[in-house]
Amino acid sequence: MSTSISIIGASGAVGSMLAVHLLRGGLLKGADRLQLVGHGIASSSAQLLSNRIDLMDAFDDEGVDVEVVANTEDVDGDIVLICAGVSLPGNLVDRRDWGKTNLALFEQIAEICCRRVPDALFVIVSNPVELAVKVFSEKLGRERVIGMGAEQDSLRFARAIAHDLGISRQYVVATVLGEHGQAMVPVWSSVQLKSMDQRLSNELVRMKEQSATLPLEERVTKLRAKVLEFIEAQQVNEAYETTRQALPDARIFVQPFITWHTMHSTPNATANSTLRVLTATLAGNATPLHGQVLLRGEFLGIEGVCGVPLAVSRHGWKADAGDSLSPEEQHRVLQAARSIDLYVSSVFLN
Repeated sequence: MSTSISIIGASGAVGSMLAVHLLRGGLLKGADRLQLVGHGIASSSAQLLSNRIDLMDAFDDEGVDVEVVANTEDVDGDIVLICAGVSLPGNLVDRRDWGKTNLALFEQIAEICCRRVPDALFVIVSNPVELAVKVFSEKLGRERVIGMGAEQDSLRFARAIAHDLGISRQYVVATVLGEHGQAMVPVWSSVQLKSMDQRLSNELVRMKEQSATLPLEERVTKLRAKVLEFIEAQQVNEAYETTRQALPDARIFVQPFITWHTMHSTPNATANSTLRVLTATLAGNATPLHGQVLLRGEFLGIEGVCGVPLAVSRHGWKADAGDSLSPEEQHRVLQAARSIDLYVSSVFLN
């Protein structure tokens, strides 16, 4: 079965990097198509046309059809990646700040997709992920809309743990649920090591015990305050060093904002996480992932958007039941879901 993937927002930093990762990773083959979607501006189309030639020069070994279309109205992929959004300044400290700016754009794109590709699978990359998931789910059907933020956060958590243990991330399994932002829930009980080394297991236990000595919110608040002081003083190295001294669960809240301050994006990490979602989707083998979806009671009885463990396929997602979480972790996820719901509702009201 051939695959056609459309990237809406292909001329942006994340969209263009995602095209590179898709072609370099070999996910698409000769009968497949990658559609780069412009937004009706001549400069955008010119950039995408040049990008198309560059991509073909670099990655044409598989003979994938790389196509450029000038307008969102021309989208026709069976998997659509939503990377479009309005850029905000580098002093952003909360992804929620994108909400009011991007709501109208999300609604416009969702309306077009409802007319053009109503049966496609949609992977939301744009921020705020939760707001976009809500908009697209209500317009196009929630079973075929997945936000990739929870997968990216879970990979960050696994990397942070692996770094402190002195091993590769491939040996660590970790989960982050809730929001792709301030209401993230790092799940320590989910952390597993693909290693029989007792020394590593003991060190992981020590990390978990240390994380319980002070509330996560308190540690994040203190860390963020220190880091913002360094950022304001243009001391980026010191900011990163400060986060590296923090425990992994607090580090993943703060470190991305240092990257955002200097790069205004996290294109490689975002593209890699999206590629993992796509790989699992196309494999259709129930690979466990994490993603933001619009729930109707499937996970801890939550009614609303939340990041949860998922299995995905071309036909959509299926949520894990969530019964493996500790009572405290369940409580934190439910708090996160309420926070997300209040935020999303406030954006629509304003």
